[in-house]
Amino acid sequence: MRRRPLLLVVEDDRVLRELYRVALSLSNFTVRDCEDGMDALRCLEEERPDVVVLDLNLPRVSGIAVYEELRACEATRNVPIIVVTGMEPLPHLPGATVLRKPVSTEQLRAAVEHAYKPFEAAWLFSRGQESVRLVRVGAADRPRRLLLYGPGKAEALFEQDDAAGLRHRLEKIERTLIAEGYRALHVPSAERRTRDDRRMTSREPDPDRRRFRSGPH
Repeated sequence: MRRRPLLLVVEDDRVLRELYRVALSLSNFTVRDCEDGMDALRCLEEERPDVVVLDLNLPRVSGIAVYEELRACEATRNVPIIVVTGMEPLPHLPGATVLRKPVSTEQLRAAVEHAYKPFEAAWLFSRGQESVRLVRVGAADRPRRLLLYGPGKAEALFEQDDAAGLRHRLEKIERTLIAEGYRALHVPSAERRTRDDRRMTSREPDPDRRRFRSGPH
């Protein structure tokens, strides 16, 4: 069974923390909450959240320090962060979504769901009457799975721990398909590569080509 995405709420106000926890639990998240920055850092050592809701005015360890730790660690560098704060002036927090207190649960839930909104990109390759479809599925800035359909009834699933690994896997599969005579019918603009990369595509062999032998040719 697929696990529910993990949401970490870091808020020192007990009433707000409980309010956020209940509201966000209704949005198909597993919610873990911490009352200060020190507890949050301990949580991050134990498991990687999918989204973090972060107050900045925290006891013991500040929310700014937690933000910096999230961005400094490779495992959490791309985790979406929703900052909920009344701090003035607001520090520079690249990549974070900032909500100014007071924030309604509806506003917070909408921001969290938007940050974690799944995305899908597809590639289609053709060779005569045969076709292969690649589908990348993930969440904001954190692609996780690459599904392969074809040729025929052949299917394969690739899972990676990080975006770079999944992108490398996708490029290897594309090179293999083109080396075997397939033609790319659609490539999302965000994934287009340089001319040098495309020249490499047509001539580099790849050990993953065996995965495309299970269907009829």
